[in-house]
Amino acid sequence: MKSHLLRKDMIKELCLSVSAKWELYLPIEDLAGEIQFTRLNKRDKILIDRIRLDYKYLTIPPKVIVFPQLESLFEFRGTKIIETLKPRHKKILFGIHPCDAKGILFMNNFFKRDFKDIYYLNRALDTLLIVVGCNNPLDTCFCSSVKTGPFLTYSGDKEAADFDLQLTDLGKQYLVEIGSKRGEEFISIYAKFFTKASRGDVILARAIKHNAEKSININIDIKEVIKRFCEDDIPQHIYDRIAQRCIYCGGCLYVCPTCSCFNIFDEKIDKYGKRYRNWDACVFEGYTRQASGYNPRKEKGIRAARRYEHKLKYDYLTMGKSGCVGCGRCLVSCPVNIGMSQVIQEVLSA
Repeated sequence: MKSHLLRKDMIKELCLSVSAKWELYLPIEDLAGEIQFTRLNKRDKILIDRIRLDYKYLTIPPKVIVFPQLESLFEFRGTKIIETLKPRHKKILFGIHPCDAKGILFMNNFFKRDFKDIYYLNRALDTLLIVVGCNNPLDTCFCSSVKTGPFLTYSGDKEAADFDLQLTDLGKQYLVEIGSKRGEEFISIYAKFFTKASRGDVILARAIKHNAEKSININIDIKEVIKRFCEDDIPQHIYDRIAQRCIYCGGCLYVCPTCSCFNIFDEKIDKYGKRYRNWDACVFEGYTRQASGYNPRKEKGIRAARRYEHKLKYDYLTMGKSGCVGCGRCLVSCPVNIGMSQVIQEVLSA
């Protein structure tokens, strides 16, 4: 696999050039100091100076670009349905971390598995993923245990790659690996921004990847924990303890790169209205409440069990992989300090 170099002082010019033909989303620092993936417009000279490819933490995952927190599905006027489905546009997520790239790939599979969700797929399927690996993973990360980072591995199949391009920070420049045919085409189109990497560059990148993986402090046996969940070998007292502490704010689910729960509602004035979809959370009491008022998951412990069994049992049984990418956001966002890694460790020690 050929590798290239991209100098950091060429990033702005490259992004401006790309934004003329693509919907380009980058990690941008807002006025409050938060990092969010934001679309870069070629005419916006302010945002270009606020690109932060070296960000450490992102509260809201980039999945929000392809799965918005709120979206209009269609409008209606009397008995007439007015479609509001937006046409497909080519997008680039430039600077996405490996765990978030795996999260989007997981979501892609979810939304086309049983029923093709055209609202999601129209946003997601023409999206180029340019990954920036994590030289210094956070203390809450356990991506190496679930094979989602701190760097992704080229599969050898450019038709089924986990990334299109992957960047490794070498200091003043990035080593660029090609993971797909789309990535190859991107390098070809913007060839003037890239140079050939030397053997020394490749060796340095390999050492950085090795050190990054060794620096991760949380290590779990994901195969064993999935086995226990699939065999329903989870003591009830674990769920009961979670239920006692959890305040059911939904924070862990809203920051999760693979959570796909949503609600549908109508907004209507006289004969005109819109149907919307918005994020929801399976830990909320109203999520499974039926029209009759009966709720099969009214108890907190049952709702806690649903969350973890969904990620570590049903996702595996239906999609062949865990629904957790090991990003650690759930632990960071939780006001009572409950995280997926802690729950897994408690299950393994039970």
